[in-house]
Amino acid sequence: EIVELPDYNKISFTEQPAMRLDALVPDAPPQAVRLLRSFLLYPSQQRCPARQVGASARSAAGLPADGCRPPAALLHPYFFSAPLPAHHSELPAAHRAGRPPRQPRRLPADFSLDLPLESSLVDAALLRTPAACL
Repeated sequence: EIVELPDYNKISFTEQPAMRLDALVPDAPPQAVRLLRSFLLYPSQQRCPARQVGASARSAAGLPADGCRPPAALLHPYFFSAPLPAHHSELPAAHRAGRPPRQPRRLPADFSLDLPLESSLVDAALLRTPAACL
């Protein structure tokens, strides 16, 4: 695919040794480094897909059955490792001058990885502003 680009033969670079990702992001946990590495593979067919990819499409692309699975990026073990992602209401927020900072809402602490995901989702009606990507 890259050799088909129009300017492929016009420039050349000397081969450089790969930089270790864990050296670039020293504070990242190993699961995060593995997820990042799966996105940064040069051959695009080998990258961990961020959207759903069916088994037939994976097979046609020559992707292995193991490793990332659809929707691969969101099912990566990084998102299920401690520390678990925080609810947006638990994140620190800047407050405007003249206004006191908002007190964070306390969410129920009965979240369990063994329960179905649907049982732990926040009621959409409670959200004030929908995410821009929805």
